[in-house]
Amino acid sequence: MSGLGGSRTAARPPAVDVQQLSLSFDGVRTVLDQVSLQVAAGEFVALVGPSGCGKTTLLNLCAGLIPLPPQGTLAVCGEPVQLGSRRSAYMLARDSLLPWATAEENAAFGLKVQGRPAAACREAARAMLARVGLQGFEQAYPKALSHGMRQRVALARTFALDADLLLMDEPFGALDAQTKLQLQDLLLQLCQESMRSVVFVTHDLSEAVAVADRVVVMSSRPGRIVADVPVDLPRPRSIRALQKDHRFHALYAQLWQHLEEGWSHHAG
Repeated sequence: MSGLGGSRTAARPPAVDVQQLSLSFDGVRTVLDQVSLQVAAGEFVALVGPSGCGKTTLLNLCAGLIPLPPQGTLAVCGEPVQLGSRRSAYMLARDSLLPWATAEENAAFGLKVQGRPAAACREAARAMLARVGLQGFEQAYPKALSHGMRQRVALARTFALDADLLLMDEPFGALDAQTKLQLQDLLLQLCQESMRSVVFVTHDLSEAVAVADRVVVMSSRPGRIVADVPVDLPRPRSIRALQKDHRFHALYAQLWQHLEEGWSHHAG
């Protein structure tokens, strides 16, 4: 497997190990149905599927935000799921920045919650803000930043946590096309450098193919895994260069076919 971590992660337990997991919030409507998914250490896996199929619910389970159901098992980095675990970090679709805090304070917020020393928090936050292209904006407040810049702060906050597993729920979904391409490239660079494991939810099939080692396709509710497609495009990748690669477009078409099969299966 040619994941971001390569052979250096071979001896580590899976970042995510889901086995035969089913979930119903009210005991009547099933949200997830017999889902099994394993994400290797250092691997980047994208989740795609129709709205309401349980993609975000699966992330929330991995983060410990939803109690585990009795049907099935779920482990993160070889350990039982625990709310507040330092093994994982969660980046939401919205930047969720504190409006009264500076970019530096926002980037350091997760570390501060973990109880790290103030000086260490500031140092890590400044380093990550520089890494995401925001050097000189450390004391700016969110209202003074563009949407793309705020997402860069959120990305810095996520990577500053130094978690083994990154859970990302459509982090670039609301951005304009140019800013989205820039941040996709930045995400790939950061993941390549840090050897993180990533579970990345998106509705954008082009984005899924561009960033992931594998793309997992889910059906309409109740969410089931209907396809698990390896992305055999070499790394490091350039998002722009991929637009001219016939393999990129072939994978895109393959994923569309699997999505349609998921819809027809649900309708049937």
